[in-house]
Amino acid sequence: MTKDQILESQALVERVFRSLRPELLEVFGKVEFSRKDNASPVTEWDIKVENTLRTALAAEMPSLGFEGEETGVHGDRTTYWLVDPIDGTSSFIRGLHYSTNMAALVHEGQAIAAVIYDFIHDDVYTAVKGEGAFKNGQRITTNVTRREGNLLAYSFSRERFDLIREALAQLGTRTILPMGAAGHTYALLAEGKIDGAIAIGTAMGAYDNAPGVLLAEEAGAVMYQLDDTTGVERHEFIIGTPYLIELIEKSGLI
Repeated sequence: MTKDQILESQALVERVFRSLRPELLEVFGKVEFSRKDNASPVTEWDIKVENTLRTALAAEMPSLGFEGEETGVHGDRTTYWLVDPIDGTSSFIRGLHYSTNMAALVHEGQAIAAVIYDFIHDDVYTAVKGEGAFKNGQRITTNVTRREGNLLAYSFSRERFDLIREALAQLGTRTILPMGAAGHTYALLAEGKIDGAIAIGTAMGAYDNAPGVLLAEEAGAVMYQLDDTTGVERHEFIIGTPYLIELIEKSGLI
């Protein structure tokens, strides 16, 4: 894809997400839900957002494939949009302000563009590989001034949380379980409000991580890989400010 095609596709995804905002706000905190096979919640709005975006992309950019958390794979997977229609469905159901719409444009297994739309606050985070990260069109970067003793990381891992927290505490880093969901956490990292995000021993999928990881990396975050997965399938990792990752690498604690 050319850069212009990437930007055109990214803008279309953003428009679709924004167009659904009034309806999502109307049912925010009041929606019924059911359980998927993995026991995670799903609402009719997860499916509606996903289908609306898939229909729009098929009409305007039919050469692109599509993979959604709720409806699976449609079309070619060489270049496709990977979509989490409502990241943080549990927050959406409860009326907690942490849900986002997320999508990553994937080419040959690598995320090349991302959109994270905070429909509660009408903030859109975007990134294109090699072009930086943006919030509402303004460039954002990870924090480069905080140092040891004043670092904060969010951990998606619950089963190994105590071990991670104890290890990072030795590096002057406070580790907490995030309020909300992945997209919200990665956005906080990208705009410098937290210093790291930890995905170790989780059930998170590519649609949970790919958009936010690209956003954070384009904002200056560094990946500390803990397994041999690659591209959007990266699964075991810590992503954080250069200073935090340098501390972890030197310590050998994780």
